[in-house]
Amino acid sequence: MTAYRDFPFPLNVLLTVLEREEGSVASMHYGLFEGPEDSIATAQERSTALLLSRLPPPPARLLEVGIGLGTTLSRLTEMGYAAEGITPDPVQAAAAVARFGGRIRFHSTPLEHFETTSRFDVVLFQEFSQYIDSEALFRKVRALAAPGARVIVLDEFALQPVETPGALHRLDRFLAAAENEGFALDEELDVTRKAAPTIDYFLKRIPRHRAAVEKDLGLDPAQLDGLLESGRGYRELYGSGAYAYRLLRFRS
Repeated sequence: MTAYRDFPFPLNVLLTVLEREEGSVASMHYGLFEGPEDSIATAQERSTALLLSRLPPPPARLLEVGIGLGTTLSRLTEMGYAAEGITPDPVQAAAAVARFGGRIRFHSTPLEHFETTSRFDVVLFQEFSQYIDSEALFRKVRALAAPGARVIVLDEFALQPVETPGALHRLDRFLAAAENEGFALDEELDVTRKAAPTIDYFLKRIPRHRAAVEKDLGLDPAQLDGLLESGRGYRELYGSGAYAYRLLRFRS
């Protein structure tokens, strides 16, 4: 199985583990687990359902920033939304085209460089806001938003300073950036407890599929050692309350 070999590390590892464990991969995002009996597919569907539950009815004009494999964008389109997406990653763009062809509409560009005459009723971020500077994000969304537009974010945040390279965005600074651009917070829902078992899912299953993953992806064993060590530290940040997972809903 080498379908995800071209994805960046460690995403290629996580996707390959999902493929080997579950038989297929529909989504790349965290799941929301209600109990140990939940499958990862059930938990991921619960996460997407939470996001969809905050949308206005079709045919609202939606922009999904960070389309992943294109699954949610395809679903939004089938539901009757005027949906477009953005991805800056050519590998993910190619995967989305392979899966959905012309049935979805997206742009291969970073959000900061996206130009359009369209104005959107909703801008969605499912685990992608963390990759964009918060001030730049809301400044650009302000330019893309129709009057009264909503911004819906489902993502990880740091609740306190974390002095490590690549640490998550601070939630307080993210909220301040939104307010500075005229976006009022309508809802903040803490789903940390439900999201954290996603990390445990991979910490348990990466060792199970380790030999196959190393062969499929041509990895050095030290890379997986480092990934597992990093994952355990990441889980500790969740356990200590330094990291959290939030649904945020804003209105302009």
